[in-house]
Amino acid sequence: METFASALLPADLPLWASFLLIAVSFVTAGITTAVGIGGGLAMLAVMANVLPVAAIVPVHGAVQVANNSSRMFLLRKDIVVPIVLWFSIGGVIGAVLAGQIVVTLPLGVLQLIMGLFILYSVWGPSLKNFSSGKWSLFAGGLIATAASLFIGASGPITAAFLPRSKLDRQQLIASHAAVMVLQHGFKIIALGILGFVFTPWVGLLFAMLVSGFFGSMAGRAVLWRIPEDKFKRLFNLVLTVLALRLLYQSAIT
Repeated sequence: METFASALLPADLPLWASFLLIAVSFVTAGITTAVGIGGGLAMLAVMANVLPVAAIVPVHGAVQVANNSSRMFLLRKDIVVPIVLWFSIGGVIGAVLAGQIVVTLPLGVLQLIMGLFILYSVWGPSLKNFSSGKWSLFAGGLIATAASLFIGASGPITAAFLPRSKLDRQQLIASHAAVMVLQHGFKIIALGILGFVFTPWVGLLFAMLVSGFFGSMAGRAVLWRIPEDKFKRLFNLVLTVLALRLLYQSAIT
């Protein structure tokens, strides 16, 4: 059994680390499906402690494509297509221009800007034309995709651009998942072009895809049991915590 697993999993990664990531994929996929956000950052935190530095962002992006795909499939009837369309158009441009747009900014400055923006989107006065228009969705796709190339987990900044007050919980999670699939997809294509080789990681990624699918199923069962008003409050609370984490990281970077 150990020899079989060794043949499928990355040679440069201890077996215990591979099995840990497979288990974490189940847990974080369940969290994101139930709460709407947060699993990607939790996954990134674990990966940062077990993966080689050069593999963290590419492997995390590939896992997020897989886990968000399962969530998108399970909630496919609730996807709001115009949101995904405009985010995706901005995402293509963001992936192409990421080097010119973001690479000139220090990481701490980028984290500070994103953290403040997320806090404002949750607690600040509503900017109706900005928060629900197609151009704000386009801008969100561009900014979030560009940022994801450098910070890995861009779920909170993506969620901040979604018209949360106009969506029910199923629409919010389904549309966010669809946007994240395309966003991380653009990112891994860009990283592949830049030279990262995904082949040694295919076995691990497949195992994490399977565990993430079952995690999403478990999270969906929890989602149906959360009342709508409590879900919105919980979603905003998690966004706030993640924004404060970004601000803390910007202060120590």
